[in-house]
Amino acid sequence: MDPSQQQPSAELQQFIAQESQIAQVQQVIATLTDVCWDKCMSTPGSYLSSRETGCLDNCAKRFVEATQYILERAAHKAGGSSGGGGMGGF
Repeated sequence: MDPSQQQPSAELQQFIAQESQIAQVQQVIATLTDVCWDKCMSTPGSYLSSRETGCLDNCAKRFVEATQYILERAAHKAGGSSGGGGMGGF
């Protein structure tokens, strides 16, 4: 059998799937950081004000909620069930 035609092992496929999920979560976190930082931070200083802390907290919560909603809608439209949360409890 030609080595280029061999299927990756189940273990390798699982590893690739896990790494892909990790990369997706890291991308979401990077986007969350960019969006919320731009929205909430006026001028960087040595500490966060209570307004900045509250804004960052609220922004992160809303971002995660919106992302979960979008993923659930996409899964529903694709024919999947919409009860899984989409982000693994994220």
